[in-house]
Amino acid sequence: MTHFTLHARKLTDSPIVDPYQSTPKIIDESQYHKKEETSAVSDTDCVTWSFKLEGSKYTHAWESLTYPGLLSDEFEVITINAESDLDPQSGQCLNFDLSQLLLVTKTGYLVAPLSCSNQEISILQKKSEPRECFKEDLKLRELSGPFAPKPKGPSMCRHFFGCGECISHGATNSGAEEIISGEEDGSVCVWCEKEGSCKPYNKAKSDSLPCSKAVGIGNGLASKCTDEGNTLYLSFFWNNGRVNNNMVALAAALSVSKHMKRILILSQPIQKASHFTGYRRGDNNHGKSAFLGILEGMWDMEFLRSKGFKVAFETEIPKKILEISGYNTPSHCRFASGYPDNSKFPTCKVVLLTQPFQNYKDLKSQRPKEFVRPAKWLRDASERIIEKKIGSRIELSVHQRHHNWGNAKKHGSKFLCRGSLKNIFTTKIGKEYREAIQNWHPDKEERHKMLALTQLSCAANFSDLQQVLGYWKQNIPERFFMASDREEIDRYEDMIKHGAVTIEKEDFKNMPEIKAAFEKHNSFGWDCSYKYCAPYKKFLQLTGVYLDMWGMTLGKFFMGGYYSTMSDTVCFWRGWNRMNDSNICFLPHRLQKKWVRPGIDVDIPK
Repeated sequence: MTHFTLHARKLTDSPIVDPYQSTPKIIDESQYHKKEETSAVSDTDCVTWSFKLEGSKYTHAWESLTYPGLLSDEFEVITINAESDLDPQSGQCLNFDLSQLLLVTKTGYLVAPLSCSNQEISILQKKSEPRECFKEDLKLRELSGPFAPKPKGPSMCRHFFGCGECISHGATNSGAEEIISGEEDGSVCVWCEKEGSCKPYNKAKSDSLPCSKAVGIGNGLASKCTDEGNTLYLSFFWNNGRVNNNMVALAAALSVSKHMKRILILSQPIQKASHFTGYRRGDNNHGKSAFLGILEGMWDMEFLRSKGFKVAFETEIPKKILEISGYNTPSHCRFASGYPDNSKFPTCKVVLLTQPFQNYKDLKSQRPKEFVRPAKWLRDASERIIEKKIGSRIELSVHQRHHNWGNAKKHGSKFLCRGSLKNIFTTKIGKEYREAIQNWHPDKEERHKMLALTQLSCAANFSDLQQVLGYWKQNIPERFFMASDREEIDRYEDMIKHGAVTIEKEDFKNMPEIKAAFEKHNSFGWDCSYKYCAPYKKFLQLTGVYLDMWGMTLGKFFMGGYYSTMSDTVCFWRGWNRMNDSNICFLPHRLQKKWVRPGIDVDIPK
């Protein structure tokens, strides 16, 4: 067995389940190479490999595998660090403090993810059958995949969409990275064979390519950005809520688009629309609520794409596709729930997911949230501001979310998350907690205490904070980071008086990246009677939100709020391997699995 990077610390026989119920595949970039620039692959070279595998402890769905490869392929099982961006299972083995095993070709291309590294896996049998060669088989002999010891070629470049129809390559070398990240429109990156590196190219600034043999060219160059008729898209409706309600909708759309192998269209929110007949003027609440600054560079789309999600901005999508997307999608190309096959939409170039927020709140559908994170300039700014105020060691981060639009007389509390509408003990919202806790502890009083202190985390003042953290056996440091909606000034100031540190507008208002995002927004030239046109103060407001959200990932322990989609997003960003360092992260799942948190002394009778 060849070991890439192995740092497994604890063994377990627990199998890993693919959250998307499909085998991830590495995109073969070479299908975009010009034929005259490649070493031709003949029909006799193209084969389908079949494998029989066996694990030393257990064997799962990967027991039998097929792989469309070349006759010259050789194979091996390797171990990679589950924290690596190359892990196609997105770090699932970190839940068990293990690394990830993969079956790959010796040229570095992925065949399939296997189990975690608590066993050895043997290739018992492999055989090949001839098959027809296609464009994607035109692999350059000189290139290798990302799992080769020293990868070279376009596979080492980042992926991003050009023209909305094809994939080109982003640069990894310094200098070119800023250009490819979107700061300079019209730039692409090409793989230069002779130099063995990725180089940026901007047609508007140069009449010649950066090298004689340029491979993987996008944005209309070398006729590589034509729609061959087999590219499929998925669009979706944003939610008429705030940032993290729309994170729910976006995660659902990402899950479905990955399942259907369609490119997800990220659109600029529109003004309030009627069902089929277009839009109503004068009501911009829908656009204002759903606006996240995605097209303006406030999110790390390179990272999302590196995890295998195919997304494209509407500014990159051909006009003929936009004309049949969103509210213009025909009724027979729409669906509201589930994970349908493309066979149900045989004539639909674009399908529309109409209710992503309402019908996809399960854990599987929301998993992509962990890969939708703020842009690096926002992450860096959050860390810099908080470190300046607290220091590099942040013991505790707190989310103070009030939900103060309830009716105290009618609902029993003005805090929606504590009143009769969203109460954890009686409502549908709390059902998953009540069901999970039945499996956690046999004692009724212990179960009630857990539920009560979970609900108390919502709209918390300092006394509530003391009770919740006391239950979780956590000390309250002299200074801790807090993100607050500041809807209840007395509760907010109570936290500040006892050591809470917050990010203020003065800390970030002069950041040049905010102005750059605003200018990019204006450069799109939207019709503001149809598309939402954001004022500068909207960019300031979003910046504050994203700085707060990333700041909450930094605390060693995170006290999140019950019934908060923002706390839920922060939990995904913190990662599965840190779920036990929180009162709220994936709590129903942890209760169901009887994973008792560190520090809680609970005697569970045998």
